[in-house]
Amino acid sequence: MYRVLEVSLDTDLRQFSRLLWQRKLSHQIQEIDGRQVLVMASPPDIQQALALYKDWQGGHVAPSDKDDPRVSDFIDPGAFTGGLARGFRRAPLSIVLIAVCCVLAIFAPLAAPTPLTLDLLYPDFSYGTRTIILARVMENFDFVDFARMLTPILLHGGLVHLLFNMMWTWELGPRIERAQSSLVLALTIIVLALVSNTVQYLYGGSRNFGGMSGVVYGLFSYIWMWQLVEPRKGLALPGSLILFMVASLVIMTLLDLQMIANEAHLGGFVAGIVYGAITAIAHRVWRTTRREIPRD
Repeated sequence: MYRVLEVSLDTDLRQFSRLLWQRKLSHQIQEIDGRQVLVMASPPDIQQALALYKDWQGGHVAPSDKDDPRVSDFIDPGAFTGGLARGFRRAPLSIVLIAVCCVLAIFAPLAAPTPLTLDLLYPDFSYGTRTIILARVMENFDFVDFARMLTPILLHGGLVHLLFNMMWTWELGPRIERAQSSLVLALTIIVLALVSNTVQYLYGGSRNFGGMSGVVYGLFSYIWMWQLVEPRKGLALPGSLILFMVASLVIMTLLDLQMIANEAHLGGFVAGIVYGAITAIAHRVWRTTRREIPRD
């Protein structure tokens, strides 16, 4: 912070401060050693503030009588729209996935299930009994069942649950879209969702579950495997993030809280390791083989 000017405590700076805010000049007025001190963080604003102070003291400028704050005063709609468009071009699937999860958090919440929530839960392959008979499942299996094996990842149980998963989806998903493609991310999510949701259904004891966290841990371990096996592709995570994700998985597993889908986390994590290692190894073999093929 930079000291811009100092005045006595008798000087009323409230209107001057109001004038600065109306001119969008960020500042603070502090009391230091019995004096009022105007401090600012941005050096380019200092000269403008000093000129305004001189004009304000001379009565040449004054703050507007009516403050009319609007959203556009704090957020530039053009910049926001442009940023969203650039983000969509770089990571369209990640943005669409986050948007769908946010909409369904309102219309299909896990905490207060609606008919739409029930339609998106994992299918009941026991058909009302306590036993899953594989032959019966295969006989009745259709595309709707397949889709419902995926859709629990779109459901969330509250704002904290949603924000946590969307934050990590935005952190990990665009990495894959930029380094590989949106199609690769889509196929990866399908694999991870099928495994993590099925593990949760088989070992979690209920169909009433949802959330992207199993897929998030799978995306993390998928990227991690590519970083280890095929670093040339550009998929990489900082060591601190790797440590955090592994530690959080271990801690949540040890705590074994009922509200946490540990089975989905572990299933997604292991699926990401296996799928990531297989695809990274296959890509490395393909790249090496292609390089060694003689050309005319």
